[in-house]
Amino acid sequence: MKKLLGYACVGMLAYGLGSSAALAQTVQIGSLVAGQVSKVYVKVGQNVKKGQSLLNIDSARYQAKNNMLQAQLRLAEARLKDAQVELSQAQDLFDRTVTAKRSLDAAQLAYDVAQATKESAVAELAMHQAWKKYVYVTAPVNAKVVKIHAPVGTTVYKENTPLIELDDGQ
Repeated sequence: MKKLLGYACVGMLAYGLGSSAALAQTVQIGSLVAGQVSKVYVKVGQNVKKGQSLLNIDSARYQAKNNMLQAQLRLAEARLKDAQVELSQAQDLFDRTVTAKRSLDAAQLAYDVAQATKESAVAELAMHQAWKKYVYVTAPVNAKVVKIHAPVGTTVYKENTPLIELDDGQ
């Protein structure tokens, strides 16, 4: 029986006979990003804990996009602050009957657009950061490293290319 756990393919193997058979899970770790394995933190036979670093796939592209998205978020925040100032000024002028309602409506619309742009930037950054676990691969369970399919320098180019195989020993 095999199932997909996030980025790990899990297979159940039965050892023994009858109802007293012991089950062991084989967990094949793969990644959903392409790149070159830049660091392997474990060795075959090593016991690992859930959450422990196993390997990194070259993170330069991930980091560059993360930096770009953070800059876009800062820009959206600055534009939102500017739109807030413009809206406050437009509201003040309208309240003193110096300008028409059209000026206030335009300032409100600019503020709403700036708010939506900021929310979009926050969502895009969060979506990108969700892929972090595929660049910095960690153990999904407590287990023993059985095989390293992708040593340093290996190019990962297909979704779920096997990287490391674990056995939880249950």
